[in-house]
Amino acid sequence: MFAEILLILSGLYLAWSLGANDAGNIISTAVGSRTISYKKAIWVFVVCLGIGAIFFSEEVIKTVSSGIVPKEVIGMNQATIALFVAAGWVHFATWKRWPVSISQSVVSAVLGVGIVESLRIGANLIFWEKVMVLAGIWLFSPVIGFLVGWILFKVVHGFVRHRHLYFKDTLHDLFTDPIETVGEIVSGDLRRREKVFKAILLFSAGYMALALGASTVAATTGLLWSGFGEAEFSFDLLGVLEIGVLGAVILGIVTFGKKLVDFMGSRLVKLNALRGGIIQFATASVILGCALMGYPVSSTGVFVGSFLGVDSGEDHPRMKKHAIKSLLVAFLVTIPVVAGASGLISWLIG
Repeated sequence: MFAEILLILSGLYLAWSLGANDAGNIISTAVGSRTISYKKAIWVFVVCLGIGAIFFSEEVIKTVSSGIVPKEVIGMNQATIALFVAAGWVHFATWKRWPVSISQSVVSAVLGVGIVESLRIGANLIFWEKVMVLAGIWLFSPVIGFLVGWILFKVVHGFVRHRHLYFKDTLHDLFTDPIETVGEIVSGDLRRREKVFKAILLFSAGYMALALGASTVAATTGLLWSGFGEAEFSFDLLGVLEIGVLGAVILGIVTFGKKLVDFMGSRLVKLNALRGGIIQFATASVILGCALMGYPVSSTGVFVGSFLGVDSGEDHPRMKKHAIKSLLVAFLVTIPVVAGASGLISWLIG
């Protein structure tokens, strides 16, 4: 009974870290652009996250529970170790304000355990072909996010030439096209356009939360599910695990998520509703597409790629380079740190 409790606590710890960390990727755009308050953004996040986790998570759960190593390799002890190591790394990264990838941490932890178990019995237990495909998708998904973000920004900006969503933007348009700008302000067109942009931003925030539920929440649930193995219960265990994970995610958002909201929404790049909506829509499309194929990609990597794509489409890029450096360092060190720690603990305990 103690082992089961420890497994569940480790899973809830990771889910709490998910809420604290990945919430920044979604809520930051809406809050950072002053479209919605932090509390209201949480409600949008939670509802759409639940829809994604319940209805679109099946393929990612299969990948994490039995697609990297055979399901029987990840017993209760191995799953507990993998969950705890992944959660510990994400918690540390959140404390350091590094938006690292939850999905990448989960897969890396499973990979570390699989390597150790392979060494222990002297035979390969890892589905390397699947791992290599996943690694390739991790590598190229930020590039795809960049391209989608850049294309969407160019297309939308072609129809909406004037920005006017910050005071300095309005000043810029007053100098470049004073007659049309003043006319839009006086007629109320500017205010109506802002409302449309903000509605688009809220829609894209919900879309991204749905994608996160289908990918990152599913990765956590899949590892928990794998830990329980073939145990039989008188209730729908998978459904109970999904609800528990969602509850822990909500707790993470409420208690710790605002740290990364501040980082992603203001320190990384100055956002308005138009830019934020494009970034989130591009990111969600890439994440959900990969999740439906069974590949839990790095939401952080895709998010930053979309950021860069939109920023590159600007006449005067605004991305803060020191913030990008921190993101890249966190992204690159996750695999060796988590896989190494997970494998080492598994070897010592096993």
